[in-house]
Amino acid sequence: MALSMLPEKTSKKGNAKFQTYDIINVGEVKLPKGTELLTFSWSGTLPGKNRKGASFVKSRHWRNPNEILNIWERWRKAGTKLRLMVTETPINHDVYLDSYTAEAKGGNGDYEYDISFVEAKQVTVYTVSELNIKPSTVTNTNSASSRPPAAAAAAKTHTVVSGDTLWVIAQKHLGAGNRYMEIYNLNKDKIKNPNLIYAGQVLTLPS
Repeated sequence: MALSMLPEKTSKKGNAKFQTYDIINVGEVKLPKGTELLTFSWSGTLPGKNRKGASFVKSRHWRNPNEILNIWERWRKAGTKLRLMVTETPINHDVYLDSYTAEAKGGNGDYEYDISFVEAKQVTVYTVSELNIKPSTVTNTNSASSRPPAAAAAAKTHTVVSGDTLWVIAQKHLGAGNRYMEIYNLNKDKIKNPNLIYAGQVLTLPS
């Protein structure tokens, strides 16, 4: 649908989105996180029947203002995807009608209006079958559940050898020496002092 009377100016607005983080010794930083939807808006006049033949009205595109407002309302309610093209500008986008207001003015049947549109981004959703994704059948031979019961049980204990400390054991089995207190808390019946362990002790490890 073309308008018979073009607005004097059209507004196009686009913003970037940022994620904010507060980093110690650095302070607040913002990192890009996509973009917000473009918005388009303008104000204009829908000329009434009495001004259909005016020089500033493109009579071939003229429609009764009430008819136009009814079309806009149908678009708004139905969420109709539209193609917005503004001549002599780079505006050429798929959009949805976001909002509009209209008010009758003067004795010529004119309506003054404000209207805004929001960008309609293309979103494609696929099912698992459409993407031909099949459940994994690979067996993880390293998992505890795939081992014989005896092997799984053995993986949860450690026999202390000369030179061991809880820190060294935590580093070896848990990947971080500073987790040594987890081992100590599980073995308080055997260890009275976390700094004193003895060769031959069998310690229970966190699962």
